[in-house]
Parts: sequence; C-alpha cells; structure tokens
Amino acid sequence: MGPFFTWKLVPGNLAPFYQSYIELAAFLTVILLGAAAMVVRRNRQVWRRVVQAVSLFVFFLVVSSCLGVFGLIRNFYFGLAWPGKDDLRAFYYMGMTVVVVGLAFNFGPVFCGWICPTGTLQEWTGALRTRFRARSTPIARKALALGVAAVVLAAFLVGTERVFRSRRPMLEDSAVLWASALAVITLFAMLRPKADRALKVIRYVSLGVILLFCIAGVTVTSPVHFVFSNVHDWASLLSTLVIMGSALLVSRAWCRYLCPFGVVLCGIGKHALTRVECGPGCTRCNQCAPVCTTGAVERGELDAMACTMCLACVDACPEGALVVRRPGVRERAEAAHA
Repeated sequence: MGPFFTWKLVPGNLAPFYQSYIELAAFLTVILLGAAAMVVRRNRQVWRRVVQAVSLFVFFLVVSSCLGVFGLIRNFYFGLAWPGKDDLRAFYYMGMTVVVVGLAFNFGPVFCGWICPTGTLQEWTGALRTRFRARSTPIARKALALGVAAVVLAAFLVGTERVFRSRRPMLEDSAVLWASALAVITLFAMLRPKADRALKVIRYVSLGVILLFCIAGVTVTSPVHFVFSNVHDWASLLSTLVIMGSALLVSRAWCRYLCPFGVVLCGIGKHALTRVECGPGCTRCNQCAPVCTTGAVERGELDAMACTMCLACVDACPEGALVVRRPGVRERAEAAHA
C-alpha cells in the first residue's frame, strides 16, 4: 500500500476539475443496475449479489473521491458554502450525496443494502459466520466467537500502535476511535443480545459527532477511505479490518450501531415512496428474521430505522405477508416464487 502501488483504473477525481464524468457515470450505472435488479422477482437475492460485486469493482477500481460513510456527510456540508459562488465546486462536493439521498426518498435506503461497499464487505464476511453456525455446535460457536474477538482486539491494539507510533493522535485519524467504539459495542452486543435495539441508538451519537467535526472544520477519515483514494492510510485500513472482524461476531455490526450515514438514509426510508410493509396474512412464522442481516424484522414486525431494503425478508416470506409498497402498487412476495 505504499506510494509505488496504485490499483485505480481511473486515477483522477470527479468531473468538474478534470473534464471527465467517469466517476459519476460509473456510480449512476451501479444505481440503475440496482434499481433494475430490485424489480426482478425470480432470484432477486442472486442479482443483489451481482450488484454488490459490480459496486465493489466501481468503488475500488474507478471511484477515487472520498465517498465513505463519513465523506458523504462531510462533503455535502462543505458543498453548502459554494452554490451560487462556484457551482462546479458545489457539484463536486454535493453531487454524490444528493444522488444517494434522492434515491432514498424514492426507494428507501437501497444504497445500504445494495450498493454500499462497507455494507457489502460486512455482509460477505458475515456469511462465513452464518455458514459456520449452521454446521457447528454451540460450544464450537462460542469458542470461535471468543477467538475472533481476541483477534479483533489484538489487531486493533497493534494497528493503533502502528498508526500513532511516530506522532501524537490526530483527529484526522479518528477512524481509529470509531473502530475502538465498534469493538467494545460488538462485544457488549454478543454478551447482551437483547440490547441490540438500544445499541442502535448510538448511530445518532455517531452522526452528531461527525456533524460537530464538520462544523469545526475537522477532516475525518472514513473506513475504506484508503481504497477509495488509494492513499497510505493506516487508520482507515485498521477501521476497515475491525468492521469486517466485527461482522464475524454480529452481522453488519457497523451498520447496526455506528454508521452515521446509514441512520440518515433509514430515517428518510421511513417515509420513502417504496418501503417494506407487513400485511394481514402474517402467521408469525419468523422465517424473515434469519435472513435479515441488520435485525430489522422479527415475526413480521418491521423496524424501519434498521431496514436496508435488501428485500431478503420479502423473498423469504412463505406466506407472502411481507410486501413492497409502491405508489399505487403492492408487489406480493409470492410473486417472487412464481
């Protein structure tokens, strides 16, 4: 990850400064692909994996702006000062965020469930945990959980020492602080699973801290930022590894408890034109809960503030009780199995 190594196919930044719209075009292509896949009824979750894979390709190899979960908030805030003064600069800072938020007003937080690379990394890492749980004994699962927790904690301590070895801690490296908070919260969630809903409130605190940093003019590095911008950033790398390690213990732990941009999109999703609802045919069979990676549904009861609109629960519902509500249209889940 040194200065001699680059992996970007398109090394430049966003359109206005380099007369190229390749980043925005690639990003919009992923969104259109996701929107098309959402309306597919057969093998929809397979198509969602395809969209996630394409998204990883775009974010890791094409996009080089800071589009992390912190950057989308920070850039939008910085861009508010430029409309009317320098519209191209305002577009540079605000364009991507406006697209994602506009998407949320129409389709809910599909960015979280279909496109976000941080969410995808967690979900794919968490799939290893799911497979192990299905093939192991409770004792083996507990031993693995403790082992992973120890590795995550050790990696965090070693990484923190590496980040701050030759300098005083800086706010620009504060992704490490979020990583440490996530490690503690994840371990607590393992010990007290019933506290899951209460722990999700911490996302509001995370959002508030980011906004305070923005107002103070402090640049905060997002997790996975080292991939987006292709820079030597140990703090971002460390936070990414902790996020992935936490996903082995609690599915999508970052999305559940700390993601500040996710809580914004979920709040918009509560009032989106398209959202998941539970109809009167629900028998409380609870087959929806195991497929939900964020704990947003249990026995047909939906928590809109945790839903990522992945539609896995809709596709898994054997009674067709979970439906996708659109303006004037309701897509019944049994159609997905037709």
